[in-house]
Amino acid sequence: MPDIPSTIALLQDALLRRFGDEIDLIFQYGSHLHGATNRFSDVDLSWVPVHDTTWGSITVMVDETLFDLYAMHWSHLERMADFRDVSSSVLLHNRILYQRNDAAAERFAALAGRLRAGLEPSGRRDMVRRALEIFQSSGYDYYLLREQAAAGHAAGTLKSAQAILRTVLHCVAVANQACIDTRKLAQVLALPRLPDGFAVTVERAIAAMAPRDVQKTIDALLASTRAWLLAEQRAALRADATYAAVFHAGYPELKRDLQAIMLACEQADLYAAKGAVLSLLHEMSRGIAQVATGIEVTRFNALADYEQQLMVLGFPALLAPLVAGDFHALERQCHHFDRRLQAFLQENGVGLNDFATLEELKLFLRPSPPSG
Repeated sequence: MPDIPSTIALLQDALLRRFGDEIDLIFQYGSHLHGATNRFSDVDLSWVPVHDTTWGSITVMVDETLFDLYAMHWSHLERMADFRDVSSSVLLHNRILYQRNDAAAERFAALAGRLRAGLEPSGRRDMVRRALEIFQSSGYDYYLLREQAAAGHAAGTLKSAQAILRTVLHCVAVANQACIDTRKLAQVLALPRLPDGFAVTVERAIAAMAPRDVQKTIDALLASTRAWLLAEQRAALRADATYAAVFHAGYPELKRDLQAIMLACEQADLYAAKGAVLSLLHEMSRGIAQVATGIEVTRFNALADYEQQLMVLGFPALLAPLVAGDFHALERQCHHFDRRLQAFLQENGVGLNDFATLEELKLFLRPSPPSG
């Protein structure tokens, strides 16, 4: 084993000579800091540049031990503080070796405080919401996996599968409000809340080697994890909601979608019509679902998760004439939809914010007299 303290001191001095006042912090983290080394453990060191445009590293091998001193920008540390990086635990377990001033150290400590706040019971809603966002980020890796599996490219398929697995393990840890090293599978499998059969599903994903088998196991992993995250969303992102609160400014926005559909019908623009119809159906379904269930819909959700049967509520069908490409019928349905929308909102105590004259608008905007 090399003389680790002396080697760190040499690297630190070299970095300071090279970058000087451009260095806010130098810190150590990892296994050598908290005594969990093996014979191949490297020495993890990072420095924080003052500016995000500054890069530089010193990476050396000394007596078979890797010393890696590389730049970790404030923007990267911010992502860690928001649990958007698998290395977030670095903020909690580190030792500052050099600080340019007290402000730099205080900023670093504040990020750790933000991370700890996410671990508190009060942080559950935000952490579940973040887990949903992290899960969504696996999309492009999945696209690559499917392409490479279809082509029979073993190494490419395995690489994309590993990236997806890392994302899934990270989002499961975040949903559990756990700041752990998700490279260590045992730590993830020890978490209290996991998808059904998670250990077995993960084991199969790791064991699969043939491209088609890899895709099949990743499909199962994503499906079971998404089902579990839906349950986490229903449990955590829930709050009482009223039509008046959810649709308080809804009518002008929904009416604008209707106008966009009608304009697209006049121009026989299927692309614009499709976008406006789906926007309207999404906004209506999202709002009604939130009132009916209390569950907050996010971009994690497919429309099928929260779609409402609007025809049961008296709204005319818009999707059917859109699918048929019948612009005349779709435009007629928009007029009927508008009338039903106004009635529906008023029945549920929602103001329309629709004014025929400036005088009416002035009355609406007039400040309310102070109570008491």
